[in-house]
Amino acid sequence: MKEIVRVKLENEMDLILAHKRAMKLCELTGFSLMVQTSLATAVSEIARCAIEHGQNAVLILGIDVLTGGRKILKIVVQDPSDFSGRATEAIFYAKRLVDEIETIKSSKETKIILKQQLNFGGTITDTKVDTFVKYFQNEPPLSPYDELRRKNLLLQDLADKLKESESDYQVLTDTLPIMMFSVNNRGVISYTNRWLQDYLGATPKELTNVSWQNFVHTSDYSQFSKDLSNAIQRQVALKGQYRFREKSTGEFLWHILSVIPLKNEKDIVTRWIGFIADINAQKLVEQTLKDNRGLKEAQEQLFINQRELQQKIIELNRSNYELEQFAHLASHDLQEPLRKLFFYSDVLRKRYATIIDDAGVTMINNMNLAASRMKELISDLLSYSQLQQQKLEFEPVDLNAVMEEIMRDLDFIIRDKNAKIEVDALPIITGNKLRLRQLFTNLISNALKYSKKDVHPIIKVSIVLPEPDRVLINVRDNGIGFEDQYRERIFGLFERLHTRDQFPGTGIGLSICKRIAELHHGTIAASSIVNEYALFEVTLPVNQNLNLALND
Repeated sequence: MKEIVRVKLENEMDLILAHKRAMKLCELTGFSLMVQTSLATAVSEIARCAIEHGQNAVLILGIDVLTGGRKILKIVVQDPSDFSGRATEAIFYAKRLVDEIETIKSSKETKIILKQQLNFGGTITDTKVDTFVKYFQNEPPLSPYDELRRKNLLLQDLADKLKESESDYQVLTDTLPIMMFSVNNRGVISYTNRWLQDYLGATPKELTNVSWQNFVHTSDYSQFSKDLSNAIQRQVALKGQYRFREKSTGEFLWHILSVIPLKNEKDIVTRWIGFIADINAQKLVEQTLKDNRGLKEAQEQLFINQRELQQKIIELNRSNYELEQFAHLASHDLQEPLRKLFFYSDVLRKRYATIIDDAGVTMINNMNLAASRMKELISDLLSYSQLQQQKLEFEPVDLNAVMEEIMRDLDFIIRDKNAKIEVDALPIITGNKLRLRQLFTNLISNALKYSKKDVHPIIKVSIVLPEPDRVLINVRDNGIGFEDQYRERIFGLFERLHTRDQFPGTGIGLSICKRIAELHHGTIAASSIVNEYALFEVTLPVNQNLNLALND
């Protein structure tokens, strides 16, 4: 396997780095956002177990070439201990998110390996893999913690080199991202490395002759001076945290100062060695953790939400597939049996009327009623499924003309219920005329259907312009209403607040209304008081791009 980047796993901050680097490598190798999220979530699950139950875990991301030239993205979480026994649940969950998971155990370490097929592996050449490696080597720190960790790793690496060769002391001190200096027993600064000179903007001679008050923050100088005097008088080491001014920016950043006395064979101090390391990022992290006590809980909730999101995506894809299958079934296979059912019941009623008794006629009528309800349900479901898949073409729509057509279509039931319908002058908006007509037909039909007994329905269609580019259309009635707790639920598929015997219907009409509003980049909301009114508020954009194809 060609290693691209690795992350040492010690704490929750490392878990965030592991997640982000897994996401980035997936992006670089051309995976879709869904696969990126799934794979990074799987990595987080396994890495979390390694942090909690391992001893010295590390995450390695790379690309492997299999037999036949196939390439896979390979992610290894390894630890000296056998943490896999405590990661059973995480492994089970991760298996649903990646192509393959393999666990390898030995006396020295345990590895959990996640594998994902690279569909376009031929484009991932060795040269391109090298660019991935360079990207992560030169990648800017992702957080103050990442920056501090990199510096610590660099410090460790350079410190090891320092031990190997004293002759390279000067080079290494100038390379280390910390400030170093030495002071003789007369108080003269004899050496400073490049980092200290660049940061403070002063030479060893200038530092000797100028008060350190020019470099230390005013609030810290009193303690700094006291600690330094105490160390010199007692001939002991000094270690403290102070803010030092950076010459180039004028900013005061937190550093840790460590000064160590070096003694000769007679136990007399001959000189002092000092180190000043930048801990400003660590201070920021500490302050952030103090200010955000719920950070850990928020991180845990984030991973829970990611898991739930993946499950929802899986369920949504399955639902969409099932909906497509139903649309085909409803438009072809179910319609034909219904037609035959209506045909033969009609033949029975007409041809054998003289030999069928009253009970038989009742059965035939009940059969027709059930078939009619089924036909209505299939029709509504087919309409809803078409909304899920169909592309809408927009055009200027005169809502006044739409309302006039609706009034004509509902004329019989309006007169039958002696209903009064008041409609404000409505604007011309950009939309799909057929679907907008369907939306408002459903709302007005519901208002007529759910009217109170022996009370003439009064339905008001009014308009509000909350914003210059949006219109709010209210449809309010004086019907039976509904309890306020159901104002969201009524827009769900098959949701009914009453039995079919009380009010006929399929429970799909308001779901269709909601979907049509969403396809127009709008919203629909409801409110009500039982036995007083029901109000439906439809918000729609006034202007949208003509012939805009929507397929959410």
